[in-house]
Amino acid sequence: MKLAVPLALVIGVAAINLACMPGEFIPGDPGAWRREAASIMVAGDLSVPAERVFGERGGVFVQNETTGAWYSKYGLMNSLMSLPPMLAHRLAGGTEAELAVQPWLIAHNLWNIALSCALAALLYAAASAYTSRLALRVLFVVAAMYCSYVWFYQRAQNSEIYQVLFFTALFLCLKAFLRRQAWGWLWAAWACVLALVLTRVVYGLLLPAVALFVLYVGCAGRSWPEIRQRAPQLGMALALPPMLIVALLAWINDVKFGAPWLTGYHQWRQEHHWPTGSLGEGLYGFLVSARFSIFLHFPLLILALPGVRRFARCYPLDSIFIYGCLGTFLLYLASLPSWAGEWSYGPRYLIFVLPLASLPALVFAERVLGDSRAWPAALTGVLALAAFGYSAYLQVQVNRLPFFAYYHARVAAEFSPVAVAYFENHVGVISGDLLRHRQNHEALPYFDDFKRRVGPRTLHAYKSSLSETIERGNWFWR
Repeated sequence: MKLAVPLALVIGVAAINLACMPGEFIPGDPGAWRREAASIMVAGDLSVPAERVFGERGGVFVQNETTGAWYSKYGLMNSLMSLPPMLAHRLAGGTEAELAVQPWLIAHNLWNIALSCALAALLYAAASAYTSRLALRVLFVVAAMYCSYVWFYQRAQNSEIYQVLFFTALFLCLKAFLRRQAWGWLWAAWACVLALVLTRVVYGLLLPAVALFVLYVGCAGRSWPEIRQRAPQLGMALALPPMLIVALLAWINDVKFGAPWLTGYHQWRQEHHWPTGSLGEGLYGFLVSARFSIFLHFPLLILALPGVRRFARCYPLDSIFIYGCLGTFLLYLASLPSWAGEWSYGPRYLIFVLPLASLPALVFAERVLGDSRAWPAALTGVLALAAFGYSAYLQVQVNRLPFFAYYHARVAAEFSPVAVAYFENHVGVISGDLLRHRQNHEALPYFDDFKRRVGPRTLHAYKSSLSETIERGNWFWR
């Protein structure tokens, strides 16, 4: 029974994701790291042939000023994570051009399913530390993966799925280190940090965070002689991994961009990648706005709020790490001019930490279920299931349409103030509206105002584009 439940959960995740595989690649950034992965596989080189470069200079690919060669500006881990499905394509006889430009969609879909299954297993393991109820563990995983925008990123061949995976693994490794005081778990945690840093350079914020956390754990409650005795081993575990990670990143940057301190974001809109934006605007967006609120896109987090205080009291070190990371990244990312991460669905830059930040929901649920009165548990359960059910419904609507259907429809906002308000205040609902009015676009809430403001040619082109987007859908088996 101990393994039967998580095994059944993983099989269920595989079955759902297999049935709901996307019928297209998500456009944009992943195309760059697939081209880099093809170069690694075929030529053993990180540079991408100039004829396969797309976008503005520095936008997706960076040109090395010294050698003139082109490189993906994104972290190397993105390309490494693209290698397994591309290797399968290569072994099946795929050419270099096919690998780089026309990759094998089903192989990438199956790879994402494998990553989703691994994430389900890790989230179940994390939930097991806070509740003995099997049903709550399973509900936590299902709510995190299918009643939130995480489902979108399980399907999209983007980096968000393995960002969540790596961060959850980091947390579990640190918990194992705290519980067993086995240094091997700490080195495994540093390996997860390395994977995250090589995915996105902003995860460099984890280097001091993890080091300070482990330093506190290693010294708290111990006498000075004990600390001195452990100092060489502790110092090695705290100083060496960050130094190696920084050195490796610097070497990769030097190879790709021409200098150790260049991260790939120096040739295109540099001002968007430094914390020079409005912190208030970013915080409002992440916390309150309809399009990017972490609470609206990850409703399990709302259920966690009543349990945060008790969670912090019962698991202080876990709380320090989880909410220390959430607070640090929230403040830093909110201060970026590009905090929204367009084009995207929901607050994708914060997705990595939200499942773990929702763990207090388990503590709250345990308290409610332990209440001697029946009605609080029943009422809370009904409200939670209603919220999860509605969110799951919205995720289904979003996933039925092409990845960027929202942006294709949002073209109307360029002409109509009513459309601006509609698209800014609705996200998942928009997909439902588009599907419901697929045969009569003029029934859309913003269409009357849009129709009055544009000419017949623009109106016809918009309706044709909308029809094509909706009818194309995003199901592999279709």
